[in-house]
Amino acid sequence: MQLILERLAAKIKQADIGQQSFGRFPNEHMSDPDFYGETVPRLPRDDVYQFIGHGDAMFPDGGGLTERITKRQKPEDRLLWNDMSDTNRQAQITVHDIPNILDKFGNSVKVLSLDCFDTLLWRKTATPKDVFAVLADNPVAQRLGITPYQRISAAARAYRAKPLENGSGEIDLGDIYRSFTSLSGEERELLAETEIQTEVNVCFAFSPYVELIRLAHTRGIKIIVVSDTYLREDELRRLLARHLPANVMQAISKIYCSVDYGTSKSHALFQVVIKECGVPASQILHIGDNDVSDAQVPRKLGVRALHFLPFDPEAADFLRLQNAASSLIVLEQAAPETVILPRYSPFRPVFSVANLQPYAPETVIGYMSFGPVLYAYARFLMDEVEALEQQGKRVRVFFLLRDAYLLSAACEAYARKPVGKLVRIRNFIATAASFKTRADVDYYISGIEPEFDNFHATAKQLLLPPEVTELLIRIAHQSDDPKTAFHQLLHDDDVLELIFKNSFALRARLMRYMSKELELEEGDTIILADTSWNGKTQECLVRTFKEELKVDILGRYLVASDEPCRAANSKALIRSPWWNHTLFEQCCTFKEGAVVDYDLHGEPVLGEIKLSEKQYEKVANVQAECLRFINDARTFFTKAGVTHEYSILQQAAHAALFRHAYMPIEAELEYFKDFQHDKFMGPDRKKTIYHLESASKNVRCLPSPYRLGAYETRSLGLDFTFSGLVQRRFQLDLGPEDMNVRFSPLKVSIESTHESKVVLLRAHHLHDGYFSIILPYVSGTSVKMLLGEHYEWLQIADIQLLDNARNVCRNVSSSLDLEEINREGEIYRCLSQASVATIRPVDLELVKMPHYYHVIFRPLVSRASDPLRRPPRNKGGRFMPPAQR
Repeated sequence: MQLILERLAAKIKQADIGQQSFGRFPNEHMSDPDFYGETVPRLPRDDVYQFIGHGDAMFPDGGGLTERITKRQKPEDRLLWNDMSDTNRQAQITVHDIPNILDKFGNSVKVLSLDCFDTLLWRKTATPKDVFAVLADNPVAQRLGITPYQRISAAARAYRAKPLENGSGEIDLGDIYRSFTSLSGEERELLAETEIQTEVNVCFAFSPYVELIRLAHTRGIKIIVVSDTYLREDELRRLLARHLPANVMQAISKIYCSVDYGTSKSHALFQVVIKECGVPASQILHIGDNDVSDAQVPRKLGVRALHFLPFDPEAADFLRLQNAASSLIVLEQAAPETVILPRYSPFRPVFSVANLQPYAPETVIGYMSFGPVLYAYARFLMDEVEALEQQGKRVRVFFLLRDAYLLSAACEAYARKPVGKLVRIRNFIATAASFKTRADVDYYISGIEPEFDNFHATAKQLLLPPEVTELLIRIAHQSDDPKTAFHQLLHDDDVLELIFKNSFALRARLMRYMSKELELEEGDTIILADTSWNGKTQECLVRTFKEELKVDILGRYLVASDEPCRAANSKALIRSPWWNHTLFEQCCTFKEGAVVDYDLHGEPVLGEIKLSEKQYEKVANVQAECLRFINDARTFFTKAGVTHEYSILQQAAHAALFRHAYMPIEAELEYFKDFQHDKFMGPDRKKTIYHLESASKNVRCLPSPYRLGAYETRSLGLDFTFSGLVQRRFQLDLGPEDMNVRFSPLKVSIESTHESKVVLLRAHHLHDGYFSIILPYVSGTSVKMLLGEHYEWLQIADIQLLDNARNVCRNVSSSLDLEEINREGEIYRCLSQASVATIRPVDLELVKMPHYYHVIFRPLVSRASDPLRRPPRNKGGRFMPPAQR
């Protein structure tokens, strides 16, 4: 250990600088690029808002597409940056410019380079991700149970895994479908071929560029295609050949796919292109629809690069809303089977004969809500056990403590006899014991969602000692990309040796526990029963012990995720891509600390009990009511001779969980308000599962309700809940200006030593009269809000400094210099029309990325002499500075 510490310490350079930077900006996600590959400044719209909520949040950040795209901004979103340094507009072209574009360059262009998707090839679908919905409708995908969510999730994991594997950020279809661990190699190959055929069916050639290729070819200009894509050259060539006329396809001399070269257009692909073309960069003309990778990056290398704008901003916004409507028409159509389902309520007679007075909260929760869920699960598990035993298998059921405690009790109440055994194996232990090779380490890291990628948590899972962890983090934060640097450090031979050594020791202790406690025999069929979600415990135990123990390990869960990397031998009562059942899970738990290790004799070592005695008392009351319901239901149905179809019980259980998560009644909100989850608890041990009190405050900072947790949203009203559900279910691309057409004007002056720009902007309404606006931080300039122009009284709730990765660097609400303004807390009184609030410049010398001010305010009294009016737009949709009107 000491030798490893010394070797790591020797790698630290400029430690003081690194430590200063780390201490100043401790957020580990400062440069956490998403896999769109976006690397340049932009003023975000909806994506500027941070995820606020907890484990049951409706739609946490992170979902995305496999094709790298830049979300287009409205001109007003770019206004301030363009006014400060507008050099890009002349390098933008529209469809109307294409026929004459070569004439503008005379004879200086020797190579015409075109982007592929959304430039030369368009799709019939509204967005690239809609291709995956078409794919899911294919008979092959339907047979294999592939959903659009799984396909997107698999690509996200592949993009995380590839840099760990070989340092490249480029993936192919094989990498994507490798995440479908429950499928065979032949099935994955079949899916990849099916996806290519799906692309063939939905793509078409965009005729203006087809004609441009013809024109360039007649002038002796070499034509190439350069694409950021997970398709290999032969696959993309096949796609192009299907849709381009033969003479046009023959005119294309070379196709550059990012995956073939292991680098993207935003990084080094254009350097390859320039070298292979054998002409000066200035003689290459490239056109594509991505402002970053198709324009800004190649221009820096000397390429004549043009940013293709397929639509005017007004048309783009109209199409975006039209796309949202395309998803929602299902709500208005005549009811097909998939939309209107029969609503089963098999437990009504049980509720009728039961003594439910006085409808205490634990009765509503335990007897009427969770009881039916557990009854259905018990039926599901017992049916599974019976089916396996009929196949001649020797079945052993193990309920994983702590969360499966109530599942065990429910099954015993349903079967009227003991079922299985309670065991102390948790996901953390199973994962930590599974590291045998570097591939095992990379597999774990690639499975971490970006929003949960925490250095300390990762190192703890890899069993690295705290002193090693701190050294690694210190070294990583000396890099411009700390996350990539941290992952690379985990590949250090000394670090891997330590991981493997500690994992081996834990694996031996876990094996002793399993041999002693589980009494396994060769050929046993093990069922791991749990509330679950992702089945990682089962997956790790299978990879680690299946061959050694010579047993089959199955998972039978109450709720399972719809992830592509799920274990092949797993089933669940309910399958869903989202987990909104943290409170249910807490009510299933057992009062003891989590297992943190095993001693040398295989005895489990338990951590401290972190949750309050009051919470465990409430849980015990709910559990008692759950078991009372199962006993009552079992007695009633047995006496009545009624046997329900499994599908009916499954639907009733799903409805009960759904109702509890999204439509809780007042008694439930009050009962659970202090509930905590120990995995969410910070050092202060005050991290609760939901915060009703903060919901109204948070919603003032968010463009739409889907970023709040389900319970928080419920406290604001069912209209918020249903809005969030619709947005999540249909993945609607809606920004703050779509949620509400209300706006409030704000005149801003951006001043530097050389010039001053005054612009009139719109702030978008959020909730409860609060408005939000994004202003740029530019070094050497001051930002003045001319508040007196429009307001006599207003409330400024927050001014936060954000980085380009949407992280809050600091709150600067107190960093205002006021002129002709009286302030009392958040309330500002503008004494005249000349009242100004100047945001004091922030020292950001150590930070290279762009920054923005996020201002949230609420007008209270408008200035009577200057009534609120809609800021005018020019033809391009941009707001005009007063001097230009």
